[in-house]
Amino acid sequence: MKLSIIANPVAGGGRAYKSIQRCVSQWTHPDWEVEILTTRDSNHAGLLARELLGRPPDLLAICGGDGTINEVASHIPQPPFPVAILPAGTANVVARELGLPLDPVQALRIALKRAARRVDLGELGPESRRRFLFVAGIGFDAYVVSKVHPGIKTRLGMAAYAIAIVDCLLSYSFPEFRVTVGNRTLAATSCLACNARSYGGGLLFCPKADMSDGLLDILVLQGRRRLGLARFLFRAWCGKPETGDWIHRLQAKTLRLEGPAEVLVQADGELAGGLPLDISLANSVFPVVVP
Repeated sequence: MKLSIIANPVAGGGRAYKSIQRCVSQWTHPDWEVEILTTRDSNHAGLLARELLGRPPDLLAICGGDGTINEVASHIPQPPFPVAILPAGTANVVARELGLPLDPVQALRIALKRAARRVDLGELGPESRRRFLFVAGIGFDAYVVSKVHPGIKTRLGMAAYAIAIVDCLLSYSFPEFRVTVGNRTLAATSCLACNARSYGGGLLFCPKADMSDGLLDILVLQGRRRLGLARFLFRAWCGKPETGDWIHRLQAKTLRLEGPAEVLVQADGELAGGLPLDISLANSVFPVVVP
């Protein structure tokens, strides 16, 4: 059998990549032929994954962070082989959601068993065709992502996001946009379309979200409430989702967002353009290895 590993050598400071290299150099699984395909820059992981369609392995493992996984899912949303995650990033949200060990070598041992579960996959359209496994964020959430400095992220990990959140709470202008779900339209200054409960830093925004239920859990925040948003984020960090007349939670398979071009969008923690935007969900299409 053949195992292909797409590895981001700089994710998480490169520690996971080095661990996987050592593991492969001392390979003890004679039934498996293994190759490591190393990424060079952004989008390379997706291109490598697409090339594998011409010579499909029995298993594809991704050694990288949520952004690397997102690249692969965006390029091959319905792969003909199971996809395993070897956590190597800062937040590792998808790995945590699936209950995988955060040690990449332990995750590789699980991967070789090829116990796959098909999960839903979100899609941004009509032009982007960017996918997401756990969240698309619009407004304040994406603005925070845009303000995280890569160098600080490498040195401080999740603390870099905390620093960015504080800065953005003070500086963000909260431009308003519209979120349409079915026949209901809401004004918003921030919106999340969640496909999973998990979020970076252990924040809990949509407690009912499930990667296999065929629905997006949509969170809409209204108004310019800096102190209210700070409380909202603190309670989410404590695992206690906030409620209020400016907080709306809905479930749907599709939604439409319209507003100023300055409103940013992120998918699985990576910037993904701006508005207008359609978001939809494809049911049970992406096969991921689970414990």
